Amino acid sequence: MSGSMLAAADRRTAMKRAEQTAAKIERAIAERGWPLGSVVGSEADLLAEYGVSRAVLREAVRLLEHDHVAYMRRGPGGGLVVAEPDTVAVSDAAARYLRYREVSPAQIVAARIAVEAAAVRAATEKIDERGIERLRQVLAREAVDPQQPDEDGNGFHQTVARLSGNPAIQLLAEVMTTLGAAAVDGPAGPDAHAAHESIAEAIIAGDVGLAQHRATRHLLAMADAVGRTGAATAKQPAGQRQSRRRGR
Repeated sequence: MSGSMLAAADRRTAMKRAEQTAAKIERAIAERGWPLGSVVGSEADLLAEYGVSRAVLREAVRLLEHDHVAYMRRGPGGGLVVAEPDTVAVSDAAARYLRYREVSPAQIVAARIAVEAAAVRAATEKIDERGIERLRQVLAREAVDPQQPDEDGNGFHQTVARLSGNPAIQLLAEVMTTLGAAAVDGPAGPDAHAAHESIAEAIIAGDVGLAQHRATRHLLAMADAVGRTGAATAKQPAGQRQSRRRGR
């Protein structure tokens, strides 16, 4: 075997060991209850605990930092610090994978409806005065500016998912929002805002069936509107489509 082939094999081995080490550290963090801001250990501590080279450990740390699991803090009292995972990074990765799998708009809509139904049910069952106030604030902002999210960056559908109190539903809703923007999302115009208000009314009233029905009808209507717009655009002459794009 040539020297270059040996070097490549060594790099692959080191990368695999780094991935395994990162997975072990992440598992240890999870077993400790994911204590945000706490120091897992210094570089010397981690080298001794996991029995790897400095190069392997640093690559493992790079992987952990990329995944928002932990980061290395330098200086006195430093070490590997537990971080808060970023849902945006997770949802972007999931959406990227589903695009790679060439998920169709119809499949996106079906999945979005299923997630929305679960979110609406849980939100309706758990809604309290604070949750009602959050819904009304989002709707009030939306009435003034359809593109204006709340202070946490959430629109109506993300707010409903958060009110479900279920982190799994929240994450799936984030993935569907990221992936489904072209398939079912659009500016929250008068029709969408009215639909959001009707969904919120049913949630506040505690009517799960009505809230789910209205949410499903709303998503199907948006998907249908986007489909009609896409079909109309496709029928336009190429020159007209290009001039419209330049005029945006």
